[in-house]
This record gives sequence, structure tokens and C-alpha cells, in this order.
Amino acid sequence: MLATMTSKGQFTLPVELRRQFDLKPGDRLDFQTTSDGTVSVHPVKAGILALAGIARPADGRRRSLKEMEEAIAKGRGTKRA
Repeated sequence: MLATMTSKGQFTLPVELRRQFDLKPGDRLDFQTTSDGTVSVHPVKAGILALAGIARPADGRRRSLKEMEEAIAKGRGTKRA
């Protein structure tokens, strides 16, 4: 498979590879090189930080740190001063 670099240094990954690795916009790739000049590319699995912000409260209201700490204390059966 061939890909051509644009004047901005970007490549379009062939659709066959995007499908094979189930790549979506925003996904990341890790490029590794060896001493003989071989390049390998691996999809990067999303870490815990990728989950930030996906869960929203049912009422849409953000909670303060104090409210979150109180909810945690209530959940474990202790009272926070």
C-alpha cells in the first residue's frame, strides 16, 4: 500500500488499514524505527485519560470537589467534617 505525503507533512492512511485497525478520527498511532531503517506502526490503545468527560450527571450540573467528597464519604458510610 502506498501513501503520499502532503506539503504539510501529513499522510492519509489507506482505508484498508483504517478498517483493519478500526481507526477513527482522533485515534493515535505509534511509529517505531529500527537501526536498519524499518518503520513499524501500531495503534495506541486509549488510556484512562481518554475517558475524561464522557460521564455527565443526569441533571447536567457539574459538582464541586466538596460535593464529590461528601458523596464518596456517604457511599462508604462515613461522615466528612
